[in-house]
Amino acid sequence: MTGILAVVYSVRTGIAHDQTWAAEIDLLLRGATATELMRLENDYRSRHLSLRRLLVPPHVHEMPLNVDDLELPADGTRTAVLALASLDRSGHLREAAVRELARVRDDDLVLPFLLLRLNDVVDPVRLLAAEGCRRWLEPEHVALLVRMLPLIDGLNTRRRAGPAARIMHDALASGGDVTRAALWSAARTAEATVRASSLRLLSTAEPVETVRYAFTLGDPALRRWAARVAVSRRLPNDQQRALLPLLESDPNPRIRLCGLRARVKHPDAEAHLRRAVLDPDARVRYLARSTLRALGRPPSRQVYTDALENPTGIDAIIGALAGLSDIGTSRDLERLLPFLTHPTARVRAEACRAVAIIDPSALAARLDELRMDPSAKVRRYSGG
Repeated sequence: MTGILAVVYSVRTGIAHDQTWAAEIDLLLRGATATELMRLENDYRSRHLSLRRLLVPPHVHEMPLNVDDLELPADGTRTAVLALASLDRSGHLREAAVRELARVRDDDLVLPFLLLRLNDVVDPVRLLAAEGCRRWLEPEHVALLVRMLPLIDGLNTRRRAGPAARIMHDALASGGDVTRAALWSAARTAEATVRASSLRLLSTAEPVETVRYAFTLGDPALRRWAARVAVSRRLPNDQQRALLPLLESDPNPRIRLCGLRARVKHPDAEAHLRRAVLDPDARVRYLARSTLRALGRPPSRQVYTDALENPTGIDAIIGALAGLSDIGTSRDLERLLPFLTHPTARVRAEACRAVAIIDPSALAARLDELRMDPSAKVRRYSGG
């Protein structure tokens, strides 16, 4: 959005004298996302920029301003100039711009700037914006409203804009098949903020499908959000059980822990708890062991020694090594030492940590060798 600010600055200071500035503004605004427009408003106001001298002739002194008083382009860039004027520091100029924008029905550029003015400090401007926004609550504008969801969500928390923004949010939440299709289409877009907002809205009606889709994405924040949806009390038990395997197999230990906490509330949790005692993360292992202990079936060291003798994967080896460091004794040292030379650095590091806890003297005897290890984590755990 710095391009828009640069254009306005060049016009205001007289660096640019031709009439191409409006076309540049039009091009930049129409290519901006809702998130970028929110950032533009903050930057525009904080830099004390204004179009007043450019748009309001010197002989106009009466207030409030009428749109006929403004010197606006006569071509298709008129809407873009009005949109930018709706951000102006001058309340009179904002009011004139918003009054005219509220009358426009056939230009998608209008809606985001009306939404921004829902939070205006000037009551007449805010009321004009709210009236203009209501005119966009029609089925043919659903796709545009969905693209504006990040902006609507942001306004939901504002004191002045909240009531009007919630009306628009609720209209999308209660929409029919057309709205649902538009939300799913937006959820598959490349724009992260629109995708997240659409999925949040879809989760109220289709939680299972929404959570499953969110876990297929590479966005860690979306997976954390989806995990919270999956363990929500509002979700029926059968739907939650269908989603818990996604959480329990996630690479993020916090999500696995979240899934295990939900799992222990279900009657068939023991088998999952016994798998979780081999988790690489200490918090997950501790919750699994303590829950099994509360059930009267605590796991023994044998679980970890068996896993080391018959490993099923790197994570299982790391979980077994870490488990022995939690509850093992010096009798387990001989099982740990071979893993100090394992080809995987993560395994060597965990073995080094476990040996240091169970028998530090055994680690000291191999200190020279461990100090030469290519893994920084191994060298750190060895004290080298």
